[in-house]
Amino acid sequence: MRAFGQFALLLPVLAASAPGMAAPPDRAPRPHPGLRVALVQMDVADGNLEENMRRAEQWIREAAGKGADLVCLPEAADFGWLHQRAREVALPVPGRYTDFLCALAKELRVWVCAGCLEKDGEKTYNSAVLIDRAGAVVLKHRKISTLPKLTAHLYDAGSARDIHTADTEFGRVGLTICADNFNIAHPKRAADLGAWLLLAPHGFAEKEEDLLDNGVSFITHIKNVAGKTGLWVAAADTGLSRVAGGDWAGYLHSGCSTVARPDGKVHAVGPFIQPALVVCDIPAGPAPEKTQ
Repeated sequence: MRAFGQFALLLPVLAASAPGMAAPPDRAPRPHPGLRVALVQMDVADGNLEENMRRAEQWIREAAGKGADLVCLPEAADFGWLHQRAREVALPVPGRYTDFLCALAKELRVWVCAGCLEKDGEKTYNSAVLIDRAGAVVLKHRKISTLPKLTAHLYDAGSARDIHTADTEFGRVGLTICADNFNIAHPKRAADLGAWLLLAPHGFAEKEEDLLDNGVSFITHIKNVAGKTGLWVAAADTGLSRVAGGDWAGYLHSGCSTVARPDGKVHAVGPFIQPALVVCDIPAGPAPEKTQ
């Protein structure tokens, strides 16, 4: 693997030089309390549910120990978003995997957001759930923009009509998954429904030689979603995990999990490639004013 030490030097530049973006004129900043968010930049073991549950538990316990109110895991953190046996192994919601997360949330008294594969009758979806401190699933989203040329044999697409929000102790929250956010109408729908915070599990991956550009693109993508919607965006991305099969076999995940502010600037960012826990405090109040 090529050396990527220069990426660490680039991150402050990305944060400082990004042009400010005020909240859209039709989207007045909404007051909200502060909260501590933990992004789990998890190395997802392709197809290995038991190992992924072990890793998720370790990270969630660490995040709870650091005072996190909300712990966010990446896309399809149970099996991996390009696991080639997705239709065979996907579990229902509620089901074994989400029950496991619900029990952890209840024990540790934290909110948990996580991507998962979902079986519903004859359909399979790339889904995500939001779980409250009592261990109840309060919001579920099925990925809409599934990149069908890559994943049609793995799962089915959700509907934009099913984008919803949930009222939480820290205000109204929306939920989308990865490529959904390339169509700005999807996260904007959450904003239009009154959300101030968007949770967005991701699984950005690329060929090894292009991985550095992928990481930069991911950070830029999350900043753009925040700036164009006026939302805070918390996006946990998979770190390191190598795609095991399909057209993208051998691709790696770039990490760089990002929290972006409503003005389109970086608030927190994770390391390149390696698994990590990114903990940050989102301050109470409306969107921060544009900085020069």
